[in-house]
Amino acid sequence: MATHTTLSYRSTVDRDPFAFYEAVRTRGDIVWDDEMQAWLATSYDAAKQVMRNDKVLFRHPYKDMLEHVPGLLEVEGPRNKNFLHGDEHTPFHRWFLHRFSPTAVDLWRDSLLVPIADRLIDEFAPAGRAELVDDFADRFSIRVIAGVMGLPWQDDAWLAHAKELLDAKQRFLDAHGNDPDGTVTATAITAAKDLAELLMPFIDARCDGAENDLISIMWRDGNSLRPDWCEEDIVSNVTHLFFAGTDTTTHAIANAFHAMLTTLGLPDQLRSGGRPAIERYAEETLRLWGSPHFRPRIANVDTEICGVPIAAGETVVVLIVGANHDEQRFACPHEIQFDRKAPRDHLSFSFGPQSCGGAALARAEIQEAVARVLERLPNMRLDAQAEPPAYTGFLLRSFRPLHVLFDPS
Repeated sequence: MATHTTLSYRSTVDRDPFAFYEAVRTRGDIVWDDEMQAWLATSYDAAKQVMRNDKVLFRHPYKDMLEHVPGLLEVEGPRNKNFLHGDEHTPFHRWFLHRFSPTAVDLWRDSLLVPIADRLIDEFAPAGRAELVDDFADRFSIRVIAGVMGLPWQDDAWLAHAKELLDAKQRFLDAHGNDPDGTVTATAITAAKDLAELLMPFIDARCDGAENDLISIMWRDGNSLRPDWCEEDIVSNVTHLFFAGTDTTTHAIANAFHAMLTTLGLPDQLRSGGRPAIERYAEETLRLWGSPHFRPRIANVDTEICGVPIAAGETVVVLIVGANHDEQRFACPHEIQFDRKAPRDHLSFSFGPQSCGGAALARAEIQEAVARVLERLPNMRLDAQAEPPAYTGFLLRSFRPLHVLFDPS
C-alpha cells in the first residue's frame, strides 16, 4: 500500500537527514513525496530492487532533464555517457570496471596515492594544526584522479583552477534546474568550456594512445565503446571522469576523518587492527555516511516496488544512505562495527548495471588517506577553540570544517 509524506526530503538540505530517514521508513518501503513529486525508496530492499532493474525497468533521468534543465547538454557535453541507455551504456560501464579494477588500483597505491597523501601532509605537519577538508580531503582526490589520467597532479595552480571549474559544475547539478536568474547555469556553461580548453592540450597530446594513462587508453579503446568514436567523445568523457573522480571521494574521506575524531578509542583500534581494520572501517564509513545520499531514477514502464505500483514516467528517488541504515538489514545500523559478515553489503556504490565503475579507486583512497593521517599526525583531535564541524549538503554530504590539532612532526 502506498503512503504519502507531508514532510519533504527537501527539508533536509544542509541538515542532519537521519531523523527523516528513520521517520519516513516507518511509513513504508515506498513513500510519495508531494513536494518532490517523486517516490522515495526508503528501505534496503526497495533501494536494491530499483538498482537491480536499472536500464531495464528504470533509467537515469539525464535525457529527460534536457527538456527542463537549460544548459545541461552544454555542461555535461553532448557525448557524455550519462546520456546513454541500455546497450549503448553497457560498454562504457564495462570499460570503467576493467580500467579501475582492484588489481589496477593496487598498482597506484605506492606509486601515486601514498606520495600524494604524504606531500599534502608535509605542508601542514610541522604546524601542529590543520583544517583536514581544505588542507587534505579537497586536495587529495583531485590529485589522484589527475595522476591516473596523466594530468599534472603536481601543479598546484593548475589543479586549483581546475577545481574551481569542477565546483561550478557541481553547483549547477545541485541546483537541478532551480536557477531563477540563470546565474548558476551561465557560470557552469562557461566553466565547462574553460575546462575543455584546459584539458585539450593533454587530450591532443595523447591521441596516438601510446601511453598508459587513462586519456591515452580511452583513445585506444574508443572504437570498442562507440562505433563513431571521435574527439568530442574524448572531451565529454574525460571531463566526466575528472569530475566523477573528485568530489564524491572527497566527501567520503571527510566523513571518515570526522568519525575518527569523534568516536572514542577509534584511532587506537585502527592502529592496532592494521590494514584489515582500516579496510573494514572504510566500508563502515561508506555505509553510515556515504557520499551521494540519493539517486533519482525514472520508470520506463508500469511496474511495482515492494508491492507498490509505480507508473511509467514517475520518478523514484533511491535514498541510498537511508537504506544503509535499515535495521531490517543491518544489526545496530548506526554503529561502526568491524565484524559484519558482509562488510561490502551496502549500497553506497549503487548496485547492478549502474554500479560505480570507480569503486575500487574510491575505497583505496579512503584507506590510504586514513592510514597516512593515522601514522603522520599523532595525538590528532578536534580543535575545541575553532568552528565545529557541521553535516551539510544535499546530494553530496559531509562534515566540515575539520579543524584539528596534533603533535607537530
